[in-house]
Amino acid sequence: MPVPTAPASALPRTSAPPSPTARRTPSSPPGFAVISLHAAGAANLRNGARVIECPTCDGGSRVGYIGGPNTLAIRVPDVPAAGERTLTVTYETAETRTLRVAVNDGPAHTLTLSGAGDWLIPATVSLRVHLPAGTSWVRFFNDAGPAPDVNRIELR
Repeated sequence: MPVPTAPASALPRTSAPPSPTARRTPSSPPGFAVISLHAAGAANLRNGARVIECPTCDGGSRVGYIGGPNTLAIRVPDVPAAGERTLTVTYETAETRTLRVAVNDGPAHTLTLSGAGDWLIPATVSLRVHLPAGTSWVRFFNDAGPAPDVNRIELR
């Protein structure tokens, strides 16, 4: 799957989600601040996936309807140095669903997630990914069926 390149202006908009945050923590690799990004951010690409209001989600919304032809790609800008990072995904699902995650055109990680068994209770999952320097895209999809909704990602 090619890296998304559509302009952010082509995306549907709802209320303004929180802006990305970056902070350095003691567990961060040298020169790398923790990056926290909201799935409903204006810089992200949603191909068929939609922003859903969610009173219990961070920022008051999440991205749902991921799966089949529908995808979400979260833009990760200005990474100072390439390396292995821990990607933590905050998601919601009421039933077990499969989520596939890839950075740019890299290999996809396939996760089977049960979550908290409720669409209003956030859950998290962490995995290791290679993040190149510069701007990358973290892609969420499931070719075989519906995926959980995605609220936020954090890279350490």
